Amino acid sequence: MEKKTKPARFTNAVPATASQANNKFWNFVDSGGDSAELQLFGTISSEEDWWSDDCVTYRNFINELKALGDKKNINVLIQSGGGDVFAANAIYTALIQSKATITATVIGLCASAATIILQAASTRRIAKNGVLMAHNPSVTLYGSYTSAQLAKLAEVTDKVKESIMSVYRDRLGKTDDEIKELMNNESWYVGQEAIDNGFCDELIEDSFQNSYTDKNVLTANGIGYNFKNFVNTFAPDEVRKKVQNLSKTPQKETGTFSNTPTTQKGNSEMGMTPATAAPAIQDAAQLRTAYPDFVNQIVEEAIKAERDRLKDIDSIANGIPNDVLMKAKYEEPLSAADLALAQLRANNQAGQKTLNNLTDDLANSGAGSVGTVPNVGNDGGSQQKAEQREAKVGGLVNALKGDKRRGK
Repeated sequence: MEKKTKPARFTNAVPATASQANNKFWNFVDSGGDSAELQLFGTISSEEDWWSDDCVTYRNFINELKALGDKKNINVLIQSGGGDVFAANAIYTALIQSKATITATVIGLCASAATIILQAASTRRIAKNGVLMAHNPSVTLYGSYTSAQLAKLAEVTDKVKESIMSVYRDRLGKTDDEIKELMNNESWYVGQEAIDNGFCDELIEDSFQNSYTDKNVLTANGIGYNFKNFVNTFAPDEVRKKVQNLSKTPQKETGTFSNTPTTQKGNSEMGMTPATAAPAIQDAAQLRTAYPDFVNQIVEEAIKAERDRLKDIDSIANGIPNDVLMKAKYEEPLSAADLALAQLRANNQAGQKTLNNLTDDLANSGAGSVGTVPNVGNDGGSQQKAEQREAKVGGLVNALKGDKRRGK
């Protein structure tokens, strides 16, 4: 049997688990009346799944949207790492062509292709600790391809990027060069940053744990989504820290989203800027997040000071035992001045001890009590020389005993 070659798939998504990939990624909640809710969770599936025959695709989504009938308002809740670009584009088009007013809320993560769907909303909101990420599309291959086919796929991938840019261009208020740059850089935005960069319009002051969740877990279509550590597996460290810091707020027993409009330039206070409370700092990570430039300055100054200290110690190292040097450098750090003073004191004590030992040795040697024994045949001159030597030794002992430099 001839092996079937799977078509290339163009995706714009953060890594997804296998359990998310083939599940229905949306849920319509129609409670009657003029409004409905759309919960968009998980990976956005492609038109054809490679691994299963019962894949739920965006065609089912469009059919369910039409089945809602004429609604005045559709509230979209987004917690998605993205997925198939073509599916996201189709959902985007279906939403903007509907008669309903679309309001979208990022309650956790809105990444990659999910940001396309977000732009279909006339009002785009994000939780203060919600995360948005935009980057370039990629192509997933399964099968055998020639170099010409791969070159063609590269061209198509660029066209896919242009389709994403066309959506961003209408909503972000950025130039094409700016949009290309943020996609090339894989840009991550937390809360207010998504508003500042044109992806959202309003900030939800409550963190996403406060609403639509029970014990930080939201269930849709029988699938549980744990939001507590939702960025831990793929977001950069600085993004995780921002989310954690913004999530450390008292949780309400029963909370609902409250909106804060986008900050506008100017106010009714004659140009005065309202005072902003300083963030509460509880550890080094929060300090670095709140004041990165200040922390970096402190670190740089500390490194320079330590290098200078070690250089100064090296400049006076001659004559100092190596074990003393190592202790002063690393175990019990000393400045060069303190080390030099300590070594001078050690040298003085060692010299005084040597002098004391020499004096004691001479005093205890009995040299002072040694007399002269005349030898037969010695003349008076020899005895006189012996007496002179005895006098010199005794004088040296007495001189040492009277030396004021000796310790007691």
